Amino acid sequence: MKKAIVLTLALIMAVSAIVLADAGNTLRAGVGARALAMGGAFVSVADDLTASYWNPAGISRVQDTRIGGMSTNLGGIGGITHQYAAGITDISGFGVGLSYDRYSLKYEAKDTTTTSTYAVFIGSVSANIGEMGSVGANAKYVTFPAGKSGFGLDLGAIFDFSDIFTLGVVAFDLLGTQIGEGEALAARYAAGLSMKLADDKLILATDVDFAGFKLGDAHVGIEFKVIDELALRGGLVMTDNFQDYYFTVGAGVNVAGLYVDAAYVINEPVGNTLVLSAEFSLGGLLGGGEEEPAPAPVGEE
Repeated sequence: MKKAIVLTLALIMAVSAIVLADAGNTLRAGVGARALAMGGAFVSVADDLTASYWNPAGISRVQDTRIGGMSTNLGGIGGITHQYAAGITDISGFGVGLSYDRYSLKYEAKDTTTTSTYAVFIGSVSANIGEMGSVGANAKYVTFPAGKSGFGLDLGAIFDFSDIFTLGVVAFDLLGTQIGEGEALAARYAAGLSMKLADDKLILATDVDFAGFKLGDAHVGIEFKVIDELALRGGLVMTDNFQDYYFTVGAGVNVAGLYVDAAYVINEPVGNTLVLSAEFSLGGLLGGGEEEPAPAPVGEE
């Protein structure tokens, strides 16, 4: 029992430190079982409901109306929870979205239950720039315990060099996000490259994080669609200047526009974590999705 309490408190302190040093993109734990199963190598992919977290430029590439979210307990400990909920749609060629990212730390000490909550409210907009790719931005409001809060800005871009190669870049908290007197979340950057092969059934991706000029984590991921309705995924995350690493695995199914994904993060120092997420495509019901081409006039082919 004492060991469990000590472990929980240690994790809480570690998570708190990560939050304050994470440059405002909530926690480096990431969101979305699909992205996490690919080791977080998602900056240049970013084509689902979690795009605002990984790269807001990806929202306009979805060209659909979707709602959904994610829930997980870090390391399998019930007192440390992470939830994400979002909705995106396509309006006059622009991708727009709203999302809510919440991290809650709950523990008991001396018969008193204490809860610390870190949350981010995000409004996103994205536009395609012809065949070059897309650009996007997040305007966000970050809240921390003890009444600390502030506004932040993220900017991202995705460039298509061919039908195979895609480059993604993103800057989080670009102007610095003030969360209290003398406290700010410094800018953090990420870049990623992905390849689509075998008629887009196979995706290979890699990302690198930067805090200023300091190298952060590196991510490698793979997704393979066995059939259109089933995808298998795997990933590798390298930390501490490539001195440490951990693996991720997962799978996803797509049935009638319902995407259900699961990821298992195998990180023993923190604790293995199961992540579940789901998103539902509303298609053209609420204005999302690609428009059907107009029928040709009679007599014309």
